Amino acid sequence: MNLFCRIYEAQCEAQDAKEDLIIIHGLFGMSDNWASLAKKFSKDRKVIVPDLRNHGQSPHNNAFDLDDLSGDLKDLVIEHNCNSPVILGHSLGGRIAMKYALNNPNIPKSIIVVDMSMKSVRKRPEHGHIIDIIRNYPLHKKKSYSEIKNDLAQLVSNIKFISIIIKNIRKTDTGFEWKVNIEPLLELFNKPAELIAIDEVYNNDTLFIRGGNSDYVIDADLDLIEKHFPNYKLVTINGASHWVQADKPLVFIEEVLKFI
Repeated sequence: MNLFCRIYEAQCEAQDAKEDLIIIHGLFGMSDNWASLAKKFSKDRKVIVPDLRNHGQSPHNNAFDLDDLSGDLKDLVIEHNCNSPVILGHSLGGRIAMKYALNNPNIPKSIIVVDMSMKSVRKRPEHGHIIDIIRNYPLHKKKSYSEIKNDLAQLVSNIKFISIIIKNIRKTDTGFEWKVNIEPLLELFNKPAELIAIDEVYNNDTLFIRGGNSDYVIDADLDLIEKHFPNYKLVTINGASHWVQADKPLVFIEEVLKFI
């Protein structure tokens, strides 16, 4: 699938540029969420940030599982002639990065997994709540963003989730519509989120970053991570939730730049 991408060319001379960095957002996310960080990372390398299928400006498709998504990443690497890229993925994007690296262990130079482990992922009530709102909210009847924001403030208590929902709305000539293709995401949500089932090992350097206030990566997960990513390093950013890069951007940037 030909994904929509935002591309940030290296700010240095071409001959001095390092390996490309590909950033993969999470569920309900999109490429422009990473714009400010991508600009920081593009000082000495090209940064490519796609919208996943069924998100943002990328095409919609009813096929939506980890194999489909890692296959899209494989196509992207080929399309953009990425030679030994560094791949950074947050949440679902982290699962895609792991799956791709294990399926193609000789291609990525290194990977960075942000607040995600290999274990079976339990359904999160907040994700189900967001899906219910997107499926049932009468967006087509709304006249302004302020009206939508006021409505969402009554439906959602977490400001981060309101921001996520608003980001998935666009204004057209005839009104408002959802950017996200919700039905395939609902199908994925209703399936058991299985362990990444693969026997491969990725031997290159891998950085796992977790939020100190998040339970997506716990110490009990580390044995499985070490089995498949033996050269991994774990960094815990205290005071950060699952959205580590938004809660502690300066610390996050420092850890990523130190690693890459």
